[in-house]
Amino acid sequence: MVTGGPSGHQPLKHTVNVAPGSTVTFDLTADAPGDWAFHCHMLMHMHAGMFNVVTVRPLDGDAA
Repeated sequence: MVTGGPSGHQPLKHTVNVAPGSTVTFDLTADAPGDWAFHCHMLMHMHAGMFNVVTVRPLDGDAA
C-alpha cells in the first residue's frame, strides 16, 4: 500500500512516482512465486540500469 492517505482507504498501486533525489518506502507481500520486473517506466532510465528482476520463491524453498 502507498502511504500518505487516510488509513484504511489507500489503494493498491503498481506504479508510484518518485521525484528526483527522493526515496519511497513501501511494504511488499511476496505471495506470488516467480520472477517479477522491478523497474522505472521511462525507457531511457531502464536502459541506464533502473531495471531489476525480483525472484519470489515458494514457501517450501524450491526454485520458482
